[in-house]
This record gives sequence, C-alpha cells and structure tokens, in this order.
Amino acid sequence: MEKPQKIWNRKFILLFITNLLVLAAFYASIPIIPVYCQEIGITGSKVGIVLTAMSVATILFRPIAGYLLDNFNRYRVYLVFLALFCLSFPAFIAFPIFGALIIVRLYMGAVYSVCGSATMTLASDVLPFDKITQGISRFAFTISIGMAVGPYVGIQVQNNMSSKASFLTVFGITVVAFICVACCRIRYPKVERKKFSIKDTIYKTAIPFMLNMMFLMIPYGAVIAYSSILAQEKNLTSVLPYFYIFLVVGMLISKLSTQKMIDAGKHRVLVYISLVILIATMISYVFLETGAHLLIAGFFFGVGYGILQPLFQSFVTGTTPAPKRGVANATYMLSYDIGIGIGSLLMGFLQESIGLSAGFGWTAIAYLVGGIIYIGYADRYYRTLKG
Repeated sequence: MEKPQKIWNRKFILLFITNLLVLAAFYASIPIIPVYCQEIGITGSKVGIVLTAMSVATILFRPIAGYLLDNFNRYRVYLVFLALFCLSFPAFIAFPIFGALIIVRLYMGAVYSVCGSATMTLASDVLPFDKITQGISRFAFTISIGMAVGPYVGIQVQNNMSSKASFLTVFGITVVAFICVACCRIRYPKVERKKFSIKDTIYKTAIPFMLNMMFLMIPYGAVIAYSSILAQEKNLTSVLPYFYIFLVVGMLISKLSTQKMIDAGKHRVLVYISLVILIATMISYVFLETGAHLLIAGFFFGVGYGILQPLFQSFVTGTTPAPKRGVANATYMLSYDIGIGIGSLLMGFLQESIGLSAGFGWTAIAYLVGGIIYIGYADRYYRTLKG
C-alpha cells in the first residue's frame, strides 16, 4: 500500500470525486422514487414500504460490509459493489412492479452499505498516517455536500424529465463515479482472512461516536424527508430547489472557515457552536411562513452539518488502526442509517398530531440529547483515545 506525503494526492482526489458522485446519485433518487411509484400505480402506504425497504437492508448489511472490507482486498470489493450499485437505477425501469421494486430497494441498500463504508476506508488508506485525521475531516465533507446536492439534482431532473430519463441520468452519474475509482488502482497486500463472526462485525470503539451522531442525524432525516411537503403546505414549492443550494453554500462556508480550527484540535467549541446554530434553526421552523425564512434555515442547517459531519467522521477514522477501519466506518455509518430513519418515521407521526412546522421544532430535542452525550462522554472518550 502506497504512502503519499500529502493530503491532496491523485488517489485521494479521485476518491473524493467518486464519493461525492455516489452520494449525490443516491440522494437524487429519493425525490424521484415516490413520483415514479405513483406513475406506475403504487400509492399510499406501499410507497412508504418501497422507500423503507432500503433503510432496513442498509442497517442489516452494514456489519457485513465491515467484514468484507477488512478481510478481502478493499479496492476490489469497492469496484465490485460500486458496479452493482450502478445497476440498481436501471433496475427501477426494468421492474415496474410493487414486489419487484421492494427487492430492488433491498438490493440497493445492501450494495450501498458497502459503497458508503468503502470510500471512507480507502481514503484513509491513501493518506499518510500523520495526515489521516485532517484528511478524513476534508473527505467527510463529501457526505455533507452529497446529501445536499443530491435532492436538488433529483428535484431538477424530475421537473424537467420523465422518471425513466431521471433514473438513467442518475445511472450516468454513478458510471462516472465508477470510472473515477477505476483510475485509482490502489494496491493492497494479501489479507489474512478471518472467519465471519457476528461479534466482530461491530467495532466497539466506534459505538460512542455512532450513538452520538445518531441523535444528531434525527432532525436531518426529518428535514430531508419532509421539506418538500412543508413547502407545499406553505405555498413555497418554487423556493424549495434553492433551499438545497443555500444548504450547500452553508456547508461550504462553514467548512472553509473552520478547517484551521479543526486542524488545531479545537473540536469542542466547534461542536457547541454548531449545536446552538442547529437548535435555533429547527425551533425557527415553528414560525416559518416565507421563502426567505426557508432559505435562511437551509443556510444555517448547512453551516451546522458542515461542521458536525466531517468532525465526527475524523473522530472515528483518526482513532482506528488501518486493519479495522472497514468495520469501524461501517459501525459509525449506522448512525446515518438509523438517525435518518428515525427522523423520517418520527415526522410521519408528528405531522398527523401537531403539524410539520411544530414537529420540526420539537426535533431540536435530539440535538440537546446529542449535546449531552458529547459533553458528558464522547468528548472525553475521544481525547482518551488520542492519548
């Protein structure tokens, strides 16, 4: 395995672009799928079943993804599973039947769980040891941008193309991602393969960070899943695409303005600042009535997550030895799967009982819980690991 001397080497850049494209494609499909389901006669709760199927598969397969990455050639595993991930998008067109789409979503969740864990692991492997924490904090920014750009791309292609053409467009994005990673050609020594064991599929050291981020991702899941419905209720549908642009701008500004503080190890103050911003943003949804307010909320939502997501990823990768990074990243990424799933499910109940605006406001409690976990344990735990 090669040991480059700088962060932005050729392999790291290619992996950076790859992960950004994969995440953008995945999140672009989220607004496309419900519309496509309705077009082919799948409505009501059946749409929810199709959407939820992937989350179930992703959560169940994450631990297996970690085993594959730590016991086989990581680069080859990623190439295979990224190719399989590409095929999931034309599969929506090929199998326009309710039962078949559930199978497609289960398949998509399984292969995506490997892809999502693999890129972060590969990126850490092509970094010099003393640059891993700094490099991964930059690389994890692809998660923030992909989760923001993806829905915007999905809404735009859905508004200007047919659903089938939209899926083919997203498929094209994943093909470009595959070409990028194929150009990396990362070499690994032969791996001593261990027998598969359930207890070895969870990296215990990463669990505190995973649980902490799980709470912080609950409001994110609520916003991503229900912003379009809230915009319809408030007659702000025309503003919604720009919400995601402001979200990306907020992430970019926060990342560029705080990177030196992250590199200097000033993590605690950054977590506090981001939590205050996010709590205020979610509470402000209670009073949301105008397009300007929605855009401002998107901007500050981006600022908060532009700090938190890369920061927590660097906590995990920067404290994990190379042979365990696959299972560590797979364990940590469960926070996204579970947190976003809880947020989406919770808002479904809150929408019926108190409405979306008030529901968004109440999700700020998850930030308070996440903050308590960080202050009471996660921060001290990270400093102990770093020694």
